Amino acid sequence: MKNWLSDRFTTWWLVASVLVVLSVGCNSENRVETGTVSGVVTYNGDPLQIGSLLFVPVGGGPSAEANIGTDGSFEMGTYDDDDGAVLGEHQVMITAFTSPGGSGLPEDVIDGDGAPVSVIPDFYGDLEKSGLKVDVKSGDNKIDFVLTSKAGEVKVK
Repeated sequence: MKNWLSDRFTTWWLVASVLVVLSVGCNSENRVETGTVSGVVTYNGDPLQIGSLLFVPVGGGPSAEANIGTDGSFEMGTYDDDDGAVLGEHQVMITAFTSPGGSGLPEDVIDGDGAPVSVIPDFYGDLEKSGLKVDVKSGDNKIDFVLTSKAGEVKVK
């Protein structure tokens, strides 16, 4: 009987310790300052209607991500969906996939018969090759990405 109680106490203590550590790690006081980031992604002059963005801080820290809306708009989120990205320089990657033969619209369903197809050049989906960098500042950041089949351009408003 003593062995059962000892095992149960040890298990309870371990679970309680993990919960304390996790709750401290999720505390908003441990968050790095962010600046809100929103904008529009276009490809060859038209709004990109599907896809996602990833901002990775050059100096380290948590990355930010966003889904692209059907009008090409996005809002970056690090800890929440729209709280922005940590301050400083970021490398950026953008991906946009559809089903084989798809239109690139969100309604396209990627079925099990074919691999997803990128509707933008693959180099945009590589942090090192995309050539896209942004500097996030405190406050509101309006940043548009103007993509073409050859290169991308960042426009800060």
